[in-house]
Amino acid sequence: ILLNDEEIMVGRLIVNFRIKNNLTGTLPPELGHLVDIGNLLIEQQKHLTGSLPPMMPSITLLESVGILFNGPDFGGEIPKSLLELPSFTYLTIKQNAGSWSLPDNVDRISPNITNLDLSTSGFRGTIPRWIYESNVVVLDLAFNEFQGPIFPEDEIIDFLPRIELLSYHGNRHLYGTLPDALGRLGGTLKVLALGNNQIGGSVPESIGNLSNLELLSLDDNAMTGTLPSSMTSMTSLRHLVLSSNSFHGSVTVLESMKNLTSVLIHSNEFSGTLPGGIFGGVSSDSSLYLDVGNNRFSGDIPTSYGNVPNLTFFGAARNNFNDNTVNNITCDNVEFTIMDCSACSCCNVCCDPSDDLSSREICDFHMDSFRLLGLECGPWWMYCNEPQTYYDVDPV
Repeated sequence: ILLNDEEIMVGRLIVNFRIKNNLTGTLPPELGHLVDIGNLLIEQQKHLTGSLPPMMPSITLLESVGILFNGPDFGGEIPKSLLELPSFTYLTIKQNAGSWSLPDNVDRISPNITNLDLSTSGFRGTIPRWIYESNVVVLDLAFNEFQGPIFPEDEIIDFLPRIELLSYHGNRHLYGTLPDALGRLGGTLKVLALGNNQIGGSVPESIGNLSNLELLSLDDNAMTGTLPSSMTSMTSLRHLVLSSNSFHGSVTVLESMKNLTSVLIHSNEFSGTLPGGIFGGVSSDSSLYLDVGNNRFSGDIPTSYGNVPNLTFFGAARNNFNDNTVNNITCDNVEFTIMDCSACSCCNVCCDPSDDLSSREICDFHMDSFRLLGLECGPWWMYCNEPQTYYDVDPV
């Protein structure tokens, strides 16, 4: 393609390969010389091979690159030169079949980068330090194959100063503990999703500083300890997911979180009685989910649960509750309840571990938190289950 700009300025180019047209071979190196390129979009090209070409420093208009739904032979390392372009803002690499990686070092990361949306694309290697020193707002690395420490093991002075969404869910091989530095993100962080990894240790006391956090997901890790008392300050929290860890102790801190709509803490070692004030401050039009199954809770189910509007799911099987502790009001008002048969004579479906296979499947039923909370939609997570809702320009 030859563009004549002798008489008329070409202006800002959009290079758009978004239609499935069976492109083959590699991207030409000349793509990295288009000084007027503003956006690059490559989608549904199942037969492309190779990697992205390096970008010339003279490219000053490029703001976004989107690479989605491409084939298994297209991937490689993201060019450092792309991340150093002064106007570069958005990098989206999602749902690709190839193998990708991030450069270990970037000399001059663009101060304008706000979105690194790199989920479900076979990214490998460690998470580089330069990410934590960037101004990124959305950092979604979910469902890749990153490994190594989940956070830097040494101190970073300016630690993700603008971050709003941080998701490493489903990488499986990220390990380490949650640093106290997380508490410094309290002014901006709204979503922290670190489930399905190998995180150990306890929840740091500094997590109480995350006063704007709306979603905290730490499920399917190896975490221990009790819930810190500082969590009572997390009054913006709407969704708490701690399932499949080894947390213990009481959960009385939950009563102070007046905006909670989802509490998914099954398969831990929590004990004591369930607090009656959960969901006490939410609006009546919110769908509510409470899954406390497979813990060590005892005593009675609070009668207040029968009066909670829109309690869609209440799972509490495999605990030590008193016999017949669930009253008829709770059975009538909760849309779907799973309890031990001994604790609920009014339940249509209940858990009897000594019964047949179908009953054991009931005992082990739990909510899929990643889909339930819309995290598969990344920065638009809050709209994922509302298909008729228009997305905001700045959705986080």
